Amino acid sequence: MVLFVLVAVFIGGALLTPDDDGPGGVGGAVGGARPSQNPAGSAGGFAAEAQRFHALAAQLEGNPVAPLVTQMRRFQLLEQRAAAPRLSEAAERELTQQAQEMTAELEQRIDAAEARSTNSSGSVTEQLVDEAGAGFIDIGWDAATACAVSEKEGRTTAGCVSEDPVAVHILPEAKLSGDLARRIVVLHELTHLYQRADLDDAGPNGTSGAERLVQQGLFEGSSEKMADCYALTYLDQWSLSPDGISIGYGYVCSAAERQAIRDWAASVHAPMP
Repeated sequence: MVLFVLVAVFIGGALLTPDDDGPGGVGGAVGGARPSQNPAGSAGGFAAEAQRFHALAAQLEGNPVAPLVTQMRRFQLLEQRAAAPRLSEAAERELTQQAQEMTAELEQRIDAAEARSTNSSGSVTEQLVDEAGAGFIDIGWDAATACAVSEKEGRTTAGCVSEDPVAVHILPEAKLSGDLARRIVVLHELTHLYQRADLDDAGPNGTSGAERLVQQGLFEGSSEKMADCYALTYLDQWSLSPDGISIGYGYVCSAAERQAIRDWAASVHAPMP
């Protein structure tokens, strides 16, 4: 029996599965007009640039990966420095320059999300990613090269995530056995993005909601099994072995854990039918 397992990587998790071949592409969707930015070095000062940045960031309100896309914590550090008493003109110019760069980067990310407004591949995996992030999450069918490959016999890395760019990387669909397996893989990896966004939103000294659930012993104390539980809860499934092939980390979560997943998903704006 071939085993599909999710393996942790630098900023998320990786999923393992069997070998075959399938489609490729990229996904997303968003919309909304935004204010034009000042070019670097233009008049307006830090306060004006901060206003432009927050106007752009407001377009992602309610998006589960907003903290990753906007990098709000990083911008708030600039605001804290700009609020320091007796700030020199040189320091304000430097902070304004950094704020303008972050505003330009966020504007580019919004443009990219707008360009990913349709399921261009027509695949179930891209559809799930598009619906999850409104275009702010990309998808690549490149797990073989983008993910850390498992060296365990009988296991294949099926997916992983990247934070910058915010993306899900999976195997080509033909290498994932059936529609249900594809959905489990994608939903598991999306969970890792939601977990990372939750952690970023908590700040450097905070504990995220996902961390608290794991620390309480839910999902056998594993963030990977929590990701499996999100996929099972989303799909209302009670098995990680569709078509007789094992996917994930082998733990089918309980009804109580599924309710915890639903509550957590609502708190981080993650989709849940």
